[in-house]
Amino acid sequence: MIISEALVIIKTRLGWRDDKTVNGFVLTPPNDTTDSGRYFQSEHSAITLQNIKDCQPLIDISDVDFNSYLENLTDQVCIKVLGDVFEKDFVADNIFDVYPTALDNVISLRMTIDVAEMIMTSIRSNRIKRLGDEFVGKLHYDIFRDAPNKFAIRKLNYKHSLGITTRYEFELDSVQRRFGQQRNLIKSITRGQAVNISYE
Repeated sequence: MIISEALVIIKTRLGWRDDKTVNGFVLTPPNDTTDSGRYFQSEHSAITLQNIKDCQPLIDISDVDFNSYLENLTDQVCIKVLGDVFEKDFVADNIFDVYPTALDNVISLRMTIDVAEMIMTSIRSNRIKRLGDEFVGKLHYDIFRDAPNKFAIRKLNYKHSLGITTRYEFELDSVQRRFGQQRNLIKSITRGQAVNISYE
């Protein structure tokens, strides 16, 4: 399958939970759809609908436009993940049938990074008034702190004490070792061509 077909499959793996931070706002499909049962807000407490609404560019954004913004944000995150994981424009047709949860952690962490960067760089007065320098400084630390010991990252309990970007790199490396085009002989093909696929 091509990358755009893979996007359709993975973009509903995680969804947005109605966290009640935006009064009267109702999530619409596909934003409230989660095939995995996981939500973007679960990765970090700063990832809320209100924080996103306060930091996105449009002042007085309507509910319809905010739903569209969230959908586009999810699409862009998933496109980044696909680009980071796969080296070519094609993905083995049955890869997500065999491993449906393969990209869930990577998507969750990438969304956290992108939303955090939006919060930290926003010049909207809503963000500046509601989320002060101390909050932004703590968020920056949570996202970008490095691993003091690169070898210890492979210990499952230890990795959750790392910064989100370091965890993203760890999860990405893990997925690439399993699915990377050159790394594990997954041959990216179009339909009708001979196939030689190895899942490890």
